[in-house]
Amino acid sequence: MTSIVWALLSRAMMETGELAWSLTQRTAHQSGSVLSITFTITNPTTVEKQYQVWIGLFDVSGPVITTFPLPDTFTIAGESEQTFTVSVKIDYSNCILQASLYDIETGEMVAALQTILDQPPSVIEQMSPVLMGAMVVGVIGAFVPKVLKE
Repeated sequence: MTSIVWALLSRAMMETGELAWSLTQRTAHQSGSVLSITFTITNPTTVEKQYQVWIGLFDVSGPVITTFPLPDTFTIAGESEQTFTVSVKIDYSNCILQASLYDIETGEMVAALQTILDQPPSVIEQMSPVLMGAMVVGVIGAFVPKVLKE
């Protein structure tokens, strides 16, 4: 019985795939635009494996917005890796983007990554500090001559 438990624990602890990407913890993204992501899938085992990457979008409060697989599957030799870039049109911002790596043979998710897709600031929001500075200079410029005349 102990050997069966040990075998199950060993299998559960064995890494069967790794996933890395080019995104940071927070990513500026305009909803409706295309996001370019570079992925690296690593097969740390000694045998060839087939993988598929799924994308999930989640509301920050938790509910699923949508999920979809990337169109290709990847066959990677043992102790090897493969890097590829995809362009994905994402119609949402202010949400969580998750990429999950699945081992096709077992159907198990073996790795996952997340980033928050933030709506980039509008032009007016970007200009606010500049406009505020110009207003302060304008106000000072209007009142200083009056004060000096008195």
